[in-house]
Amino acid sequence: MRHLIIFCLLLITGWSSMAQVEFTATPTRDRIAINERVRVEFKMNVAGDNFTPPNFEGFQVVSGPIQSFSQQWVNGKSSMSKSYSYILKPNKTGKVTIKQAIMEFEGAEYKTVPFQIAINGAVDDPKDANSQEITADTDIHLVAEVSKANPYLNEPIKVVYKLYVANNTGVSGWNEIDSPKYPDFWSLNIDNRNAQVKNGNYLGQPYRYLQLREVVLYPQKTGELVIEPLTLDINVEVPTNRRDFLVEPFLKQFLKQ
Repeated sequence: MRHLIIFCLLLITGWSSMAQVEFTATPTRDRIAINERVRVEFKMNVAGDNFTPPNFEGFQVVSGPIQSFSQQWVNGKSSMSKSYSYILKPNKTGKVTIKQAIMEFEGAEYKTVPFQIAINGAVDDPKDANSQEITADTDIHLVAEVSKANPYLNEPIKVVYKLYVANNTGVSGWNEIDSPKYPDFWSLNIDNRNAQVKNGNYLGQPYRYLQLREVVLYPQKTGELVIEPLTLDINVEVPTNRRDFLVEPFLKQFLKQ
């Protein structure tokens, strides 16, 4: 199968107050063994602030929060998501409740719905928290990593743009539709022509990634400053039979970019 996906990322973005606010909590599984782990994602479709997770009573937090913030344009329609994910290890058997998470948006408070996870006895073959079906829509991510979100005037910050691709998904090429613009910053681009595909993790899952570009920014005025988007038009290949899917062609295409 082939998919054409356009990714657009905003680090600081405005969002219409007319948009319906969605704030959800989703586990990868609602029933696990005492020797297994579960990933819980708290996701919102607005740029909410002051996120407060539940205390995860009955669990040990193995990893997190793992944060993701992106805005996408698909077939001319805009959507955004902001999420916080945690990998949890149960401390006891029985039904354990994950309580409400809280966030604020435009002066209003929003809460997730509590849910239960059933914890059973130990199993011989525990499943990993990241075991799930792979799809093109969820397994390619354009991410901007910012070294500091609240710098002082003229204090340098680094922005690194990375493209994450799941191990069972391929990219045959892409075109840059819009380059990021920094109207309120003095900018210095760092040469990354020799960037290599590397193995890493995104939202607690194994991914390959390529560092697309790196820039050092010096803010030239105070207040809330906007970093305009990087937009990519990406050709995605999803295998219909994973055993027949070869990673090598993907790596060759990836490294040509």
